[in-house]
Amino acid sequence: MKYDVCIVGHGNFPDGVESAMKLLVGCEGDITRFNLDQNTTHDQFHDEVKKYLEEHPNVIVFADMTGGAPYQITAELILDAQRENQYILSSVSMNVVLDVYLKNSMDQLNPDNIVETFEHVIAESNKLTMVTPNKTSFEEDDIEEGFI
Repeated sequence: MKYDVCIVGHGNFPDGVESAMKLLVGCEGDITRFNLDQNTTHDQFHDEVKKYLEEHPNVIVFADMTGGAPYQITAELILDAQRENQYILSSVSMNVVLDVYLKNSMDQLNPDNIVETFEHVIAESNKLTMVTPNKTSFEEDDIEEGFI
């Protein structure tokens, strides 16, 4: 089963994610974006996303941050409509967007495995999140513990 892919976020975040996806995997026109920026009211954003969700019953939405207005508006619309195959993932890294997008494009997602797949992809991505200290703060313990 293929899911439509949508990105919601503040400013031009959705456009930036789509731009990175084009660079990394050459996706062309198959990601829908909704930017909540200075030219868009919350009501406009709500109405545009609502119309999109009504027209796309199978969709994965990526939101820039949990708790932000784009997330809150979209999550409320998804929860209120109670459509079985609409999902929102928030505060995810580019690794998660890329991995889920590729799994979706290869038909590896279906209603039986999608939530488990999301959880696995997010857990694996979290392992890749790291802090690299600047050169002046390197210590032997940092090297031994794998921070650098």
